[in-house]
Amino acid sequence: MSPEDEKPRGLTRERLVAAALDLVNHHGLDGLAMRALADRLDVKAASLYWHVRDRDELLELLAESLLEGVRRPRATGGWREAVLATAESLRRQVARQKDAGKILLEVPDAVRRSDVFADLHANLERAGLSSGEAGDVALMLMNYVIGADQPVEEPAAKSGGTASINIDSGSRGVVLRAGPPGMQTLTRVPHDQSAAAPAVIVHGTVVVRRLRGVGRGELELNPGRAWTFKVQAPTWNTVLDVGGLDVRGIHVDSGAAKIECFLPVPRGIVPIHISSGVANVSLHRPAGSAVVARASTGAVKVRFDDFATHVTVADLHWQSEGASERANRYELQISSGAVKVAVDSYVPKVAAVAQTPAARDTGKAASALEILLDGVEARVRKR
Repeated sequence: MSPEDEKPRGLTRERLVAAALDLVNHHGLDGLAMRALADRLDVKAASLYWHVRDRDELLELLAESLLEGVRRPRATGGWREAVLATAESLRRQVARQKDAGKILLEVPDAVRRSDVFADLHANLERAGLSSGEAGDVALMLMNYVIGADQPVEEPAAKSGGTASINIDSGSRGVVLRAGPPGMQTLTRVPHDQSAAAPAVIVHGTVVVRRLRGVGRGELELNPGRAWTFKVQAPTWNTVLDVGGLDVRGIHVDSGAAKIECFLPVPRGIVPIHISSGVANVSLHRPAGSAVVARASTGAVKVRFDDFATHVTVADLHWQSEGASERANRYELQISSGAVKVAVDSYVPKVAAVAQTPAARDTGKAASALEILLDGVEARVRKR
């Protein structure tokens, strides 16, 4: 049958969304493909495009459906009770649907448009926050609840292999660093949730997306895994404090700017590629580590230790002493059009792991949401 013939057979957006959510429940978000969805609905794949433009619009519909299904608590009690009740309703809705957190984090605009966001915003304004502050806190709270339901990674000792991490387009102020020895998850956010860089796992790759927020957002990476890094474009103010990790490669896309990287001692030959259009990159390698660098014609303001050039008028080759003979070294490629790339050395500091002071026994551990709302109350009191 043609798509025109199939249209009257009852294929609606509602039926399509229900089938898509069921498909995700069985196969996860990675298994959501238009052809697989068409097979589930017993229609031709082309018929789906009567209702959705592409997979991205389908994800928007799924996110909207999930958020519309969040039960709105009765308006009883104070603003704090209302916020916690709404957060709990959201948590339950996310828990009911496999990969709901991934879906919602893929469509941040749907989160802001939702009634859940509006309810939280209104109650936080009732607490005494300005409209802008209430919006920021509401979004932070929703992202915490949504992200907290992401599946936990298997321990590194069981999974093995090289892990990949991408800093997504539009991100700013992202800091990646090694987590503590014996860390059991692939990634971990700091204890202070407000300082976290949100991350999801897409097709086996950790994707960090921090589109807003004051200062820097941090994410800890499992030191028992080898890692490859990709800094996508446009991104701004990225710190790779990865001296405690096994780094297997770094790629910086055109349009990324202001990147600082503290590297570990290399294991094998580790490639680093700086694309055309990247600006302001500082690479710090451990003292004595070998590096072979090549800069294409047209790279601007390149510095390798004590050697510097304003513009490379021909392809440039530089290496630290004896680097080409070393089995463990960095191989750096700087493309034409990259601006202000510097390589130097540093002495890594071996610091003892800080011990977290024991919390006072109050009979009940405070949740991250309670701590966040304590901060709201403290801010309002100061006015």
